[in-house]
Amino acid sequence: MQNTCCSAIYTVKVPDVRIQKRIEFSMNKMLTLGSSIVNRLSSLHTEKIGFYRMLSNTRFSHDDLLEGSFKLCLSNMDTDHVLAIQDTTEFNYGGLKSKLGPDDPDIGPTGSSKIAGFFCHPMLIVNPILNSLIGFSSVQIYNRTWGQPDKKERKYNQIDIEEKESYRWIKSSIETKELLPENVKVTIIGDRENDIYEDFDRVPDERTNLLIRSRCDRNIVGEHKKLYNLLDNTIVAGSVEVEITGQKNRKKRTALIDVKFTKAKICAPTRLNVSQKNIEIYVIEATENPSTIPTNEVGISWKLLTTHKIENLEKAIECINWYKKRWLIEELFRVIKTKGFEIESSQLGDGFKLKKLLAMTLEVALQVMRLKLSLNEVNQKQDNLFNSNEIKFLEKVNRKIEGQTQKQKNPYNEQTLAWITWIIARIGGWTGYKSQGPPGYITIKNGLDRYHQQYEGFLMFSDD
Repeated sequence: MQNTCCSAIYTVKVPDVRIQKRIEFSMNKMLTLGSSIVNRLSSLHTEKIGFYRMLSNTRFSHDDLLEGSFKLCLSNMDTDHVLAIQDTTEFNYGGLKSKLGPDDPDIGPTGSSKIAGFFCHPMLIVNPILNSLIGFSSVQIYNRTWGQPDKKERKYNQIDIEEKESYRWIKSSIETKELLPENVKVTIIGDRENDIYEDFDRVPDERTNLLIRSRCDRNIVGEHKKLYNLLDNTIVAGSVEVEITGQKNRKKRTALIDVKFTKAKICAPTRLNVSQKNIEIYVIEATENPSTIPTNEVGISWKLLTTHKIENLEKAIECINWYKKRWLIEELFRVIKTKGFEIESSQLGDGFKLKKLLAMTLEVALQVMRLKLSLNEVNQKQDNLFNSNEIKFLEKVNRKIEGQTQKQKNPYNEQTLAWITWIIARIGGWTGYKSQGPPGYITIKNGLDRYHQQYEGFLMFSDD
């Protein structure tokens, strides 16, 4: 692949142009070799030393690298309404705790107070019509401190939201609004941890709406007093079929979802000092009908809070479909971690370097995801992701891996990215049969790894 994630538009605030070129070279190596582990990125000692020096350079940080991603996001903007999906994940480096040391300011306890690492909270911008990944509008990479008092000792409930770790949800929303053009409408999507009253108080405006999964029952204005009680007394407006992806404890299926929606005024907790003591929202309940719930499995059940006006079933279903796309950020984390770029296996010696490595890996991982998603947008052009020699090689591979029957042929137009993705997925081990479902992100990533190995061999023995 060509310099797709590190073209000239990916520019970061660095001391000189040589460092910029080193960043571009390193990120393309990561994409080509499918790893973020420095020792795997080159067999040449000089290249490894260059990578280590770039990561060690204290004249720029991971935040400077992320500025390049934000600029790239703006350049990719192709719609006047986007979904802004946010979530948090942790990166554990338990095996490096003694190497990193307790005095490292960029490392601290993660979910387990004894495991060293840090957290990442990205905001992923998605085109809701094309299902294309536009980029990142905000990324917070942060760590806790060792020996920090627990919430009870800190009187956590009495602390202003700006001083809480949960402020990251609001901060990402504000940064997204500041980055994106004023003519672009934004629907911010978050899971239950994002159900924060201050978020509803501060973030929504004429171009910005929230779509958040409910975490807890809230007090409301009206005779029912509680939000969930109001939902219990709301009739089912209709049903919709939703494709459910298979997971460890969930069977893949077409689920029949019963849909309710209603308007409510939620009340601010009494302890909060906010400008709006009551906020009008709409709430959608999406509950799987018992007829499609497999034996010994819990059905789908979502309660979604939104500032979008839900005045009919079609709008409620649209919001449900938007919320379904939240899985994209979960897949992003998966591509970066264990079965993807294996960033938690890095042996770098301090948190400063590890955070810079993560900032680069985030942008590279999007390229893998974009390939898979191209199968959903079959007319998307190749956009010069692969050069002419690579296309010639892919044509040879395609002829070799296609079967004799029509079902085993590449079904996509040769001018599209989907045609390339089909080949990459087949190299990664996918059968190509639609009955077995589309390839996963890890299959695409493995296919890219093998493709690059095969292409290098092709170049070595090519006359041209």
